[in-house]
Amino acid sequence: MKKIIVVVGMAGSGKSLAADITAKHLKTKVFRTGDVIRDEIKRRKLDYNPENDAKIAHWFHTGGREKLIIKRTWDKIKKFRNKAVVVEGCRAPEELRLLERYSNSKPIVIAIKASQEVRIKRTMKRKRFGKAEGRAYLKSRDNLELSHGLGKVMKMSDYSIDNSKLTKKQEKKRIINLLKRL
Repeated sequence: MKKIIVVVGMAGSGKSLAADITAKHLKTKVFRTGDVIRDEIKRRKLDYNPENDAKIAHWFHTGGREKLIIKRTWDKIKKFRNKAVVVEGCRAPEELRLLERYSNSKPIVIAIKASQEVRIKRTMKRKRFGKAEGRAYLKSRDNLELSHGLGKVMKMSDYSIDNSKLTKKQEKKRIINLLKRL
């Protein structure tokens, strides 16, 4: 039985940093569902760009294929020997249910929130897709992820951290304090 801590949030909220801090504190590893999407883009020999990222993410989150994204993530997790792992990026309630079933334990879900303006600044600074990653891209991505169920997952969270006004150092302190309470 593995203990699963799931970190969720909209793009640019700080969920990757929160997941990394959590994993480091617990001396474990982060498994990112986004890696499954990026692996599928590579497997299909597509360019990594906003359109293909959205297209493949949507493919995984429709037609019952949410199971696939978690199955592929779980295939990596079950090979990892630690008793606890961090999963970043569940976007649908079904994904949480599958993680619970695979791990035989209820995942602890931490939602990282930030205002849209803060998230826009962060994603533009990140420059994953260069100039293509602006306000319109983020709004489109938000709508897509919410349509997949991310808003429901965030409402299902056990804990929530508003990261809108926190520095990285302050976010780290909040996460560690939360983990100490767990």
